[in-house]
Amino acid sequence: MTVICKPPSQAFVRLYIVYSLIFLGTCLLACRPAEETGITINWDGKRATSLTIPHRLVDGINADSLPQLLTVRLAGQPIGMAGNYQQAATGIHFDPLVAFTRGRRYTIWLRNKPLCEVAIPALDVSDKPALLAIYPSADSLPDNLLKVYLHFSRPMRESQSARYVTLLNATGDTLRNVFLDLQPELWNADRTMLTLWLDPGRIKRDLQPNKRLGAPLQIGKRYRLVISPDWPDALGAKLGQRGAKTFQVIQRDSLSPTPASWSVQSPKAGTLSPCTVTFGESLDYYLLTETLRVFGDDGSVVPGTWHIGQNERQSQFTPTTNWTVGRYHLRVENRLEDLAGNNLIRPFDRDITRSKRPDDGQLYKEVVFTVLD
Repeated sequence: MTVICKPPSQAFVRLYIVYSLIFLGTCLLACRPAEETGITINWDGKRATSLTIPHRLVDGINADSLPQLLTVRLAGQPIGMAGNYQQAATGIHFDPLVAFTRGRRYTIWLRNKPLCEVAIPALDVSDKPALLAIYPSADSLPDNLLKVYLHFSRPMRESQSARYVTLLNATGDTLRNVFLDLQPELWNADRTMLTLWLDPGRIKRDLQPNKRLGAPLQIGKRYRLVISPDWPDALGAKLGQRGAKTFQVIQRDSLSPTPASWSVQSPKAGTLSPCTVTFGESLDYYLLTETLRVFGDDGSVVPGTWHIGQNERQSQFTPTTNWTVGRYHLRVENRLEDLAGNNLIRPFDRDITRSKRPDDGQLYKEVVFTVLD
């Protein structure tokens, strides 16, 4: 059987266009801007955290039916945002699971029809986050380097490192599968410090990834770590400037740090001069901020602040009040690591044929120093 399909008549086409225009006009009338509806954008600093929809726009909706009948969607998207809808004195309060993005538009849908559109104002073009530092800061790093830290000026958008962080070799080629693709990523509490792990399976000798792919970094070669200027922060603003660190790879580090060999420069009593601790090697920046404390001879904590310097080879402790004459104890938690992940009690990549370092059962090591007049 042969079926002949005739093209639609011109009259049919004109009628289709008319109906399409009527539908589009109806949609545009229904989807009014937020300014005409009284919808309020609620702010926490620079973050748009929630919306309040006046009761008059949603009359007749039972509170239990709100999540089914009322949705907030990113403009042009068919799926509603996850969040919490609550009845409030001023209207329906929508608190999204993920904060609204500055510079984006959102559509509020009621009974599966567009009710209105809300534009979240963009940040000022000059209001950008910044990449403050890349750690380790030294330009010579061991071939078994374990971690890299990126320090930003304000909270960044998560789950973006695979897209915006690249490691290049000396010829400019991108190296693949160098960093662990951890989800969720390892951010500090305020999302300003990201920890990137080089693949431990490739670092530890005799493991299959190491045998198959080799170590991520090769001795004697130069690399360049690049952070894209397009990385957005939690507000949607992009870095705007490329971040980069070039470094040379040196021999691996297979020995644990030994606090007993550190140099401690004692301050004078009656001053706020810093106590300077020199490690003899670069240590893990982030762990240095957490694992060093000073105690008096009576066991009381000495309040003060630490300042890490000299490519993480040194740290200075400045007390809150003047030093007094006496003995002090620098307490170092055993979890402190060097750049290769060797902590105070065991190397990261230990040769199992060799005996372990004796463990005294303590959670820390101590270095004693004396403050004199």
